[in-house]
Amino acid sequence: MGKIASATVSLADENDFAGMNEEWMQWFPANPPARQGAKLPARIPGLKISIAIIAEV
Repeated sequence: MGKIASATVSLADENDFAGMNEEWMQWFPANPPARQGAKLPARIPGLKISIAIIAEV
């Protein structure tokens, strides 16, 4: 987890941001990686969140 440089978090419902942010802080309590967010297109049934990660090797 310490090698993650950035993440793009996409949510189907922006009302889920607070819950996602609470969970994010559990995984990254200090020095979290850069993060950006977006709203998912509602075209994928059942998909609520997508996270794309860029990490060091």
